[in-house]
Amino acid sequence: MKNKTIAKRYAQALHEIAQERNALDLFEKELNDLLASINSDQHLNHLWYSEKILTDDKKAAIKELFSQKLSEIIINFLRVLIDKNREAFLPDIFQEYKNLADASRNIIYAQVRTAAELTSKDYDALQKKLSVMTGKNVRLDVKVDPSLLGGLVVKIGDKVIDGSAIKRLAILKKNLKSIQFSKLGVRD
Repeated sequence: MKNKTIAKRYAQALHEIAQERNALDLFEKELNDLLASINSDQHLNHLWYSEKILTDDKKAAIKELFSQKLSEIIINFLRVLIDKNREAFLPDIFQEYKNLADASRNIIYAQVRTAAELTSKDYDALQKKLSVMTGKNVRLDVKVDPSLLGGLVVKIGDKVIDGSAIKRLAILKKNLKSIQFSKLGVRD
């Protein structure tokens, strides 16, 4: 929990600067590219995460390696992370930054489980319906789950819309159990 709090704090600071400079997309792309480089290059990964490399040496190396690829704000942001020994938080900071940037762009994500693959027409219709319902631009993350038998389940934030066949059958079963059959003329 502490890690998430720290990541949020740094992400919020960077997000505020990005909004002031109209650079939400630029900073997101630069952080994404940086993390991809760190994750794919063993030497860069060692440089970024190693606690044995002196702070000044690490900052100088980052500036030298990325001064032509990253904006000055991001270079300075990385230097702050190094000064505060927060390098390990960069992936979480990036995720929190993306969340804040998406909120600024009025974008939300919906996790969708379907019993069968959605056609492009169904995908577009669902996306449009959820966008109208939420008043936001909805991005869908669709996964096929044959155990649903039919229908779909949509999760947006902490809200779940269950339109699966399993859910409908469970409701039907519950309703049938609650009916007093004597009222229907059925006797024991």
